[in-house]
Amino acid sequence: MSSERRAQSHPMWQSLPAPEGRTSQRHTFDEIYEHWYAHVARWIVALGANRADVDDLLQEVFMVVHRRLADFNGENVAGWLYQIARRKVSEHRRRVWIKHMFRAGSDLSVELPESGPNASELLDLKEKRLLLDGLLGRLKSEQRAAFVMFEILGYSGAEIAEVQGVCLNTVWARIHTARKQLKQRIARLGGRGRMA
Repeated sequence: MSSERRAQSHPMWQSLPAPEGRTSQRHTFDEIYEHWYAHVARWIVALGANRADVDDLLQEVFMVVHRRLADFNGENVAGWLYQIARRKVSEHRRRVWIKHMFRAGSDLSVELPESGPNASELLDLKEKRLLLDGLLGRLKSEQRAAFVMFEILGYSGAEIAEVQGVCLNTVWARIHTARKQLKQRIARLGGRGRMA
C-alpha cells in the first residue's frame, strides 16, 4: 500500500478529505489548522510542555506551518506537524531552563476556582501533578511522548507510529521502556515515603 493511500485511510485523516479539484495532497492553512489544532495541542502536552504554555506553543507551531506550507509536499501532515511541535517544545523548554537559571525565586501564585476543591485538595492535586510531571520529565522526549499519547490521550500505537514517523514496534518499545522506568522510580519514591 502506498504511503499516500495509507495516510488517507488512517483514522486521523478521515475528517480531512483530499482537496477537491487538486491532484496533489496540498491543503490550505485553514484546512490544516481546523483539522489538526486539537491534535497538536495534545502532542504539545505529551511532549512535556506546561499546560499554561500550550496556547503560546500552538501559535508558534502554526506560525511555522503558515510560513513553510508552500514548501511542504502535502504527504504525512501529522508527521510534519508533530516534528514542528517537537522542535518548538524543545526550544521552549530550553528557554525556560535558561530563564530559570538566571532568575532568582519563582512565582508560587495559584488561582483558586470559585467553587470546587478546597485549598488542601488543590495543594494535594498540585503536588501530585508536580510529582507526575517530574517523573515524566525524566523520561527521554520520544518515550514520554509515546507514553502520554498512548496512556493518557488514548492514541493507538499505529497513530503514534504514524505521527512520530517510526515503526509500530518502536512505539511499543518506547511505551514499554517508559512504563518500566516509571514503575522503578515510583517504587523508589514509595520506599522513601513520598507517595501516598
